[in-house]
Amino acid sequence: MSLNAILRWLKPHEMVFFDLLEGSAENIYHATLHFDREIRTGDPERWPELRRQMKEYEHQGDEFTHQVIDRLDTTFVTPIEREDILALAHSLDDVVDLLDAICERLVLYRILEIHPAVKEISSLAVEGAHELTYLIRSLRNMSDTQEIRLHIRRVHVLENQADSVYHAALSELFNDPKDPVLLMKWKELFDLIEDATDRIELVAKVVGSTVMRNA
Repeated sequence: MSLNAILRWLKPHEMVFFDLLEGSAENIYHATLHFDREIRTGDPERWPELRRQMKEYEHQGDEFTHQVIDRLDTTFVTPIEREDILALAHSLDDVVDLLDAICERLVLYRILEIHPAVKEISSLAVEGAHELTYLIRSLRNMSDTQEIRLHIRRVHVLENQADSVYHAALSELFNDPKDPVLLMKWKELFDLIEDATDRIELVAKVVGSTVMRNA
């Protein structure tokens, strides 16, 4: 057993931090899953309800983050570094914030048809969010660092795939800009959903650095 592992074992077991981070990761996964399922219906009449439901996921994510911060304010010794806990809480929260922003724009911009690239990136986001549920759970004991690295690598691959889809979609969009207003709308939507996959990868990177310091 490493020195870091021994010190972590000797610390008070404030398992509530892991509970809250895992809850936030699960919230992301369910949010991405719901978003992906709804946009594939192709029914713009569902966008207002999707916006309302995504706002609920966003509020739930905020609640997890607030609880983490409140708990950090009253806890002297934490199971992992408090900076890592805070970074994880904020980076997890950012993912659902971006999905919420997309749903708002589907309504505000009166999007009638979902671009195939958004569906493709959305599917990759679901996979990435699912990987995060494992990675956040792994923080409780960090017993298999090799397996953790494999999951982090998987998130990285998914994000690279999302980047490729994003750049191809932008190229297509600017290659034939018939409607400048529509171009601006879709450019923003592409940016937001690609940014969501970036934030998912950021969470995985924070997990990796946390494990490296504590395993």
